[in-house]
Amino acid sequence: MNKLTIAISTIKVNRSTVIKKINALSDITKKTVHFLVISQLEDEDESYLTDDVQVIKSTSKGLSKSRNIAIKEVYTEWVWFQDDDFLIDEIQLLSFLDSLLNNYVDIALIRIGSLENSEKYYKNYVNYSKFTRLLSLKVSSIEIIAKVNFIKKNKIEFDEKLGLGTELPCCEENKFMLDSFDKGANVDFCTQTLCYHTTIPENRNVDYVKNLQAKGYFLKSLSNPIAFILIFKWTFTIKSKFNFLKNFKLLMKGFFL
Repeated sequence: MNKLTIAISTIKVNRSTVIKKINALSDITKKTVHFLVISQLEDEDESYLTDDVQVIKSTSKGLSKSRNIAIKEVYTEWVWFQDDDFLIDEIQLLSFLDSLLNNYVDIALIRIGSLENSEKYYKNYVNYSKFTRLLSLKVSSIEIIAKVNFIKKNKIEFDEKLGLGTELPCCEENKFMLDSFDKGANVDFCTQTLCYHTTIPENRNVDYVKNLQAKGYFLKSLSNPIAFILIFKWTFTIKSKFNFLKNFKLLMKGFFL
């Protein structure tokens, strides 16, 4: 049986492109990895197989809802949450599956490379010796490979108030990691680059107003002293197109939602 499911979130207009991208992968990758495509904004709810790819069509909307559908449907030992605009490094992925998914690991965090520059990464990665609640703030969902038994046993899901497709379009992965940490997850940091994603900010179509509100809302998951310290810090340091006063107001608005 396959060790890993790559659960790809997409929408109706991109579904065919995603399936073609999967079909273009090598036979050994397709035999080793199970691919699950969750396609939202569909006209009906349906599940079917096409060219060895499991497709779930859903009338729902929202990235967190898509990830949660994947959690309910996956049957392999591991699940890797992915978006539809990624490029897999097949050699690194197969090497990772052979050597690094050990029994004691509940969540593996992998590196994402830059599509535009092979010498750069999706973010600035640092090797951590220990995962903490605050490190939850640094994780992106496409970096998460989770042990299915662990997240199902502990009823860990993505917060459907957060994530693309909602009024609070980010931080769903941070809440997921925070919940995992609080349930005692053993987290492993992997130095391998398993896929590539755009690193050009303009390609990410960021809504700074909603993102700042989402960050403020997420901070309610932390203790008040830490939350207010981070609000103050992010007011001056967070990347946005606003001045520090506007940043502060948006963060606080989200916090009190």
